Amino acid sequence: MLGVLDRVPHLFTRLAQEVTEDRAHRYIAALESVPAPSQTVQWTRVPAVERLLGEDGLLDAPGIEWARNFERSGNAVLTLGVESRAKRVWLLAHLDQISYLLDPGTDGTYPLVPLCFHMQREGRRPAVALGHDLASGTLTVRGRGDIVVDGSSIVFQAREGGPFGPGLRVVYDSQLEWNRESGVLTGYLDDSVACTAMLLAARVLHHYPVEVLIGFTDEEEGAPGDANQSFGRGGRRLVRFYEPPDLAIVADVHESEAMIRGPGPRDLLPGEGAVFAERSSSGRGTVTPPHLYVFQQEMAWALAQRGIHLHENWGGYVSRSEDINATIVTPNIALIGFLCSNRHYATDRPSANMRDLLDLARVFVCYTLLVHSDLWGRATAVGQ
Repeated sequence: MLGVLDRVPHLFTRLAQEVTEDRAHRYIAALESVPAPSQTVQWTRVPAVERLLGEDGLLDAPGIEWARNFERSGNAVLTLGVESRAKRVWLLAHLDQISYLLDPGTDGTYPLVPLCFHMQREGRRPAVALGHDLASGTLTVRGRGDIVVDGSSIVFQAREGGPFGPGLRVVYDSQLEWNRESGVLTGYLDDSVACTAMLLAARVLHHYPVEVLIGFTDEEEGAPGDANQSFGRGGRRLVRFYEPPDLAIVADVHESEAMIRGPGPRDLLPGEGAVFAERSSSGRGTVTPPHLYVFQQEMAWALAQRGIHLHENWGGYVSRSEDINATIVTPNIALIGFLCSNRHYATDRPSANMRDLLDLARVFVCYTLLVHSDLWGRATAVGQ
């Protein structure tokens, strides 16, 4: 594998020049500055992505196509290559973030209905109520308050604005922070870290003859359930438009500590690199096939020789994401992501590490190029 990657012209030079902390911070800061509850990314984060692509000249680069609302599916799509619907590699991450619906309330207190996997424990956290403004076509702040959890009760207690009603979304009031020395990022992060890594990867990959779909989905967040129909709705509307890929890379948060549905990783901490797992939601979602998992183990070893960190997350719980949609068309699914503490504001603000974001972007590039090499066919072919 290392020989294959070493023969790619200027690969590791480009990775060093294009995948940088400052560029990554500019990208993720642009995404995190715009709240994007499910069903709103067309008016919130998609324009932010488009601005970044335009500023860096990618919208006009040869072989790149961009669609803000691909086939009216509600998902944004960035493609690389000459084939319109036959893409060898899919990179999937979601632009939307967790949010809450409002039920009728009194005296400025409104019961909340999670449009997500609710994880906040006891206490209160600052929040904003958002509504769509038809005149400007944007999401605007209609009020501020707190999300308060007391036992099984989840409510929004307003401090300003109101009255509130249906059509609004309540989200955590969050600002991105980055400690350059430690690398620690705090903010929403789910899934802006992976989206940022994919944008960085696109900067490198467009120099090579690759066929790639980068899907920035909406409505990945949703009510939890043992079945897979209550979330990941946006991506379900996307996958039917493309031929089955050789590989679908699905990138999302990997828990860095134990949560209600499973344990944290063994001997892994944020800041030590990107991670890959065998299964999502204890097998309720998807499972990476044995031959592909071994390929990733070998790839992790090879990348380490060039200073790119990718670790096995064996035993740590990983939630379902867009893998539940990719599995409709291919068994070849890679669950590659980043460690994040306090996903969905469990006990504090979520935190991850910039170093892992950079490693994640470099892994996306190298994995994609390996799929496009002769090695992929030899490694994944069925024996005669």
